[in-house]
Amino acid sequence: MRRFTMCTTVALVMLTGVVALGQMKITTMEEYAKLMKSNAQANGAMNKALGSGAYADARMQLTTLRQNYMSLEAFWTERKQGDAIAIVKDGMMRLAALEKMLAMANVDQMAAQATAKQFGGSTCGACHKAYREGSNDTGFRFREGVF
Repeated sequence: MRRFTMCTTVALVMLTGVVALGQMKITTMEEYAKLMKSNAQANGAMNKALGSGAYADARMQLTTLRQNYMSLEAFWTERKQGDAIAIVKDGMMRLAALEKMLAMANVDQMAAQATAKQFGGSTCGACHKAYREGSNDTGFRFREGVF
């Protein structure tokens, strides 16, 4: 078990380095939409992994979310949207807290799930409420003047 944990940790560190190099600069609406879909998929997969106790899988999805949030921070910084930057930074802090929980020898599954739920609700929900409009039926778009 200890060997598995060590190998997983090494793999995640290597993956983090690769992910950091591959950080995406968002320049088009299509790139932004792709990143948002990636966030939704990673967040859903992370929550599913947490629910089943597959913490290594949850950490992989968390790495994807962290990379995406680094791109989002650059995107909103370029647009000088202080509220959005604060929301993204809050999300990154919540991801860091979750990552710390998942690195423990004995993961508190309920606490990890609660932290993941708070991440999605307070971070994603706050930004969507402030910067987008539309619905599942009509499609979502930025509010006027954001992009």
